[in-house]
Amino acid sequence: MSLKYLSLSVIALFSTQALASACVITSNDDQLPIRMCQQNISIPPSLFNQSFCQPQIPDRSFEIAFTEACPAGAYGICRGAKSLGVAYEQAIHYYSDADDAPVLKAYCENISNGRWETP
Repeated sequence: MSLKYLSLSVIALFSTQALASACVITSNDDQLPIRMCQQNISIPPSLFNQSFCQPQIPDRSFEIAFTEACPAGAYGICRGAKSLGVAYEQAIHYYSDADDAPVLKAYCENISNGRWETP
């Protein structure tokens, strides 16, 4: 019996690690700089890569780099952020302008149902 539970634990561990991916999103146009990172918590990998990591802001262009985890140096992190209408979670790390923290914190807690952290 214990071997069965060990096997299930190993499978669960690898399943969680398979979902542990991130994308760093950096604007590459002449407008106000944007740099953020989305750390996947429970989004299916293909959906995360093809939808969640593809910002749709008119007249803006971005570079997207996929990585294992978000880099250090964020001024704020919204943990457990959810998109409207879906139960998937992610952690969003913000790097651009710390003056934006009050607005992003309010959005995190009131709209995304996340928890704001200041590293």
